[in-house]
Amino acid sequence: MLLISSFSSLWWKPRPKQVRSPQSAAPSSAEEIALRRAARSHRKVLLSLHGSHFEAGIDNLGGGLVFYRLTDPRFRKGDGKGHEDMVTTELEDYRPLRVSIEGVALPPDIVWEVREATEKAIALRWDGDGVEVYRRFEVGRGPYQLWQTIVVRNKDTKTRTLRVQVHAFHYVKRSLEDPGFLGLGQRPIYVAQGLCRHGGEVTRKARNDLYRPHGYGGGIDFVGIENQYFVQALAPSGVEAERCGLFAEDRYQIGAKEADGTLFEGRLRFPVVRLEPGQETLVRVLAYIGPKDWQALERAGHHLPEVVNLGAFAVIAKQFARLLSAINSKVGNLGLAIILLTVLVRIALFPIVDRQFRAMAPLRKLKPELDEINARFANDIERRQAAIMDLYRKHGINPVSPMLGCLPVFLQMPIFFALYTALSTHIDLYHEPFIGWWRDLSAPDPYFTLPIALTVLMHVQQRLAPSQLDPVQERMLLWFMPAMMGVFMLFLPSGLGLYMLTNSVLSLAQQRYNEWRWRRIEAQEQANLQMNEKGLTSQKAPSSTARGSVTSRRRSSG
Repeated sequence: MLLISSFSSLWWKPRPKQVRSPQSAAPSSAEEIALRRAARSHRKVLLSLHGSHFEAGIDNLGGGLVFYRLTDPRFRKGDGKGHEDMVTTELEDYRPLRVSIEGVALPPDIVWEVREATEKAIALRWDGDGVEVYRRFEVGRGPYQLWQTIVVRNKDTKTRTLRVQVHAFHYVKRSLEDPGFLGLGQRPIYVAQGLCRHGGEVTRKARNDLYRPHGYGGGIDFVGIENQYFVQALAPSGVEAERCGLFAEDRYQIGAKEADGTLFEGRLRFPVVRLEPGQETLVRVLAYIGPKDWQALERAGHHLPEVVNLGAFAVIAKQFARLLSAINSKVGNLGLAIILLTVLVRIALFPIVDRQFRAMAPLRKLKPELDEINARFANDIERRQAAIMDLYRKHGINPVSPMLGCLPVFLQMPIFFALYTALSTHIDLYHEPFIGWWRDLSAPDPYFTLPIALTVLMHVQQRLAPSQLDPVQERMLLWFMPAMMGVFMLFLPSGLGLYMLTNSVLSLAQQRYNEWRWRRIEAQEQANLQMNEKGLTSQKAPSSTARGSVTSRRRSSG
């Protein structure tokens, strides 16, 4: 068991595998520590803080967070009893906001003296090993903000060299982490990873990567542990942190062979300081513990909005997230807001799609001839390509036209990727109902109606679309692709499924509209051709009235 007193200049020391889960009973690292902890239980004092949108508890035995409950109504538990608690560990050694000091022997069963206790501030003090440590927790002005100030004063008669570290911990049950068969059982809402912003960029590391410790230095803005909708982040203020550390370790129940879960740790390491007798050092840390709410993160500063992972198209995705919130504020139903946002995006992209339609119009006329060439040279690619080029030249079509026709599709992809990312990370989906049995847009569809509907719709869309593919490719698009998308959607949040289904409905409607336009264009061209043929016939064979007029003029002139 890793003890606070055992921290040294090494980043991480291996812990024994057969240790208790952080959510289970007291650790078994040393019997004497366990006895001392049991003996001091009567000295335990639980202190409470009430901040904007949260309430937190800190006790004097260890000095870490005992609980941190989100008080917004939308963060009530699924059973309606109580609120979501961001503290997922119970052992003292792994409570969030715990402090360790290299060069100072803080006892593993430390008892802090309570110096101040109000609803907005708590102060703790410890005196020993020739130093005095003072810690003060203060509720921040913005939502989900909790500040911790740490002062270490040298009371010794000699110079002391020390380093302050602040820790974040998060525990995830293995049953919620493991993806299961083909990744279908994984619930992304619970999958955790570590992140650190350093040198102006955010680095994210998944569980398997963090079995090997990772440390980063240079311009540390924050370190944290996140999942899809929530984050526990520590940001230094004033004195810059020297490094951030990210770690993960499997935890086992005593005697168990299979891991019970994974303990994640994020660590802020401040620079080493040398304190002369009577001197002190101060560090200050902002803890943002709560949902990935854009407005709350922006108020917190410290580049914390970047904990929302919007991917490669973050600039576009951020605007979609804002637009979705604005629409939701007007209609009052997030599911309806998702539908309206998807409709607006399709309308905005209509000019691009229409350009694609016009670029591909000349090629549609050649489809019968292209089918004949594909059948004639099915096993000879070079001759087939040469025949197609001859056909393009014969009809005056630029050979680049097929590629230009696909260009609008590629132009749309960043927009749809950004919209998908904005929806998948939007905190407003969390526990938000739509209609009927869709009681939580952040949870999978309980009856799989959205995945099934999308599969059927994609199959119909492929069946109705004209195809220039060979039979094997056509069967793949007709059966395999819809089935694969349906399986992919099985455990996605309902909000994402609603977006994908709405987008498919609009795509099918646009496809049918284009088919109608094709038929009108072809009918008009056929009518024009018939009129031209009639005109040519009239010129070649003058009417009897016209011939009579010519004869009478000749007679009169004679």
